[in-house]
Amino acid sequence: MSIKLLIKSLLRRKVVTVLLFLQLAMTLGLLVNSVLLARQAHDLLEVNTGMPLDEVIAIRMKPTVAAERQPPALQGFIERQLAAVRGVSGVVDVAISNQSTLEFGGSNGNLYDADHQDTTNVPTVPNNYVSADYLKVLGVQVLQGEWPAMPPAFDRNLDTGVVITKSLAEKIYGSGDVVGKQTSRGRVAAVVSDFHGQRYASDLNYNLMIVTQMPTADWGYVMLVRVKADLLQPLMQQLPEVIRGADANVEIFQVRSLRDKHNELYANERGLATLLTVLAVLMLLVAMISSYSNAFFHAQKMQQEIGIKRALGASKQLIFIELLSENWLTTGVGCLLGVLCAVGLNQALALVISIPVIPLWLPLLAMAVLLGCVTVATWYPARLATLVSPATATKTL
Repeated sequence: MSIKLLIKSLLRRKVVTVLLFLQLAMTLGLLVNSVLLARQAHDLLEVNTGMPLDEVIAIRMKPTVAAERQPPALQGFIERQLAAVRGVSGVVDVAISNQSTLEFGGSNGNLYDADHQDTTNVPTVPNNYVSADYLKVLGVQVLQGEWPAMPPAFDRNLDTGVVITKSLAEKIYGSGDVVGKQTSRGRVAAVVSDFHGQRYASDLNYNLMIVTQMPTADWGYVMLVRVKADLLQPLMQQLPEVIRGADANVEIFQVRSLRDKHNELYANERGLATLLTVLAVLMLLVAMISSYSNAFFHAQKMQQEIGIKRALGASKQLIFIELLSENWLTTGVGCLLGVLCAVGLNQALALVISIPVIPLWLPLLAMAVLLGCVTVATWYPARLATLVSPATATKTL
């Protein structure tokens, strides 16, 4: 059957055809962007964070007594807690930090080479005040220099040096040895392997650490506990009671594994991907139902014309292909409009969230899926049309 005759057939039912075009276009647009977001969310969760997510527990807490939030009382308060937690079976290492990793934001500031501020300034770098075992707890490796020793007491004038991650060192200084170079926060004592810090920092892998006693706990602090992986869940229940047993004057705000925090970091992307996927599947089902209804009622309405064609020698296969071709043409036009819809939706989403550009293969795959679903939906009505006998049709003349 010629394209011209197929178009003429579609023009007989303009309103229904236009509605199908719009429905198919919206379905393709949702399908493309839902797959894109689902793939992005999966990729984000699969990226190596540089830490053993299933072995580390982050416990955020704060002394309830104001005097114990400042040195030197704070130091004794923390030491009692550390001693109690280290004595728990299944605990491998424990460290203290002013903030956890895998956060949206937190304590941060800019960092630059002291001699080249204009060209090396990095605006948002997490500032982590950590204890000596921080390195062991997170499984981070020293690549250059030496990890600083823990000072016996907090001293604002003591420069133990700063530790920066590899990506941050390369951003400011390029490749090569950077130990001993002066930054805006002090000399570089060591460079360590990358690990994820704050999502809204200049880069996820940019981190700065200063090994020191906690300067204050007015905003609380975080205890990072590395445990045996098979004991993670039981210890998440047990450790808060152990900490309270060491000192009752403590308020525990949050107990999370790094795996939980990592999942929470990308919860919005996963939620939106799930929502769009559900909508896309529903739209796909509606498109199949609409295509089925359109083909079925069209075949019923055109029984006389089909009967005449059969009487004039048209085969069942020709009638079958003719009805399928009409739906293929409708789907094809709807898919072309759907590409525009997908691009428009992608650009609209890019204004509010981070979403990749649509790759060429994805609309082609979505078109194939949509065409396959429409073909399945219209198969039965097309099959029924082939059962119209020439004799029955000619009796209606």
